[in-house]
Amino acid sequence: MADIAYRDLGSGPTLLLLHGAAPGETGWDSFAASIEVLRTRFRVIVPDQPGFGQSSLVEDNGLPYNAISAKAMAELLRHLGTGRVHVSGNSLGGGVALRLALEYPSLVDRIILVAPFVRGFCPRFLAPPSEGAALLNDYFPGPSPDKMRHLLSRLVGDVSTLPDLDAAVASRYEDTLRSEIESANQRLASGGWVEDYERRTPAQWISTIDNLTLVLWGRDDRFCPTDDAFHYLSALRRSELLVFPETGHWLQHERSTEFASYVTAFLTR
Repeated sequence: MADIAYRDLGSGPTLLLLHGAAPGETGWDSFAASIEVLRTRFRVIVPDQPGFGQSSLVEDNGLPYNAISAKAMAELLRHLGTGRVHVSGNSLGGGVALRLALEYPSLVDRIILVAPFVRGFCPRFLAPPSEGAALLNDYFPGPSPDKMRHLLSRLVGDVSTLPDLDAAVASRYEDTLRSEIESANQRLASGGWVEDYERRTPAQWISTIDNLTLVLWGRDDRFCPTDDAFHYLSALRRSELLVFPETGHWLQHERSTEFASYVTAFLTR
């Protein structure tokens, strides 16, 4: 089994929370604002994905990252003996949640996608990269506290929702000096892990997923444009969509109370 760091909290139906791809990202940092509420109703498992936080980077073998991480998450769930779980993923984590449902359907029940990202799924035509994507691509090589501050401030619609920005910048910048984190982010930024599942396009394999799915999006997302939300809504036949005004890419942090409330309602109704 891959060397995956995780936290296991609360009791009830199991909910797996999967973070995004921002440099220095961890499961706890991404979802901490809503975990205390969620753990009162669910057993919450919060891992660091391969190459992030305290989890080791695994060999890619030419596979896309979301397939690699989905395999690691499946191994973790089997190790913990969870049975079927609900899965919520933000950004890259949303892509991993979908891949987990595709390749390990016996492990996944309902899905909550928070501004998910699957490379090659949403048409970009000739549009330049989003502001957030440009910041991700520019962070390595040469990481710096200034780059990290700029990146974190763009994750949210309102920077005041980050209560201790200086501490977050310092901590996450230090984390990104670990070679495995740089390697993971460089591969993601370069497209080294391309999306290809048995020669099907992302739209083709995503459209085969039949799980009940809740899609959440921030209206002011600088990383994944809100227009992308409707592509997921169209491809996922059993999905529904909520868009939050004055909210950025890190919706589960900025709107932590609403996030926990909608997730709980969706998973228990």
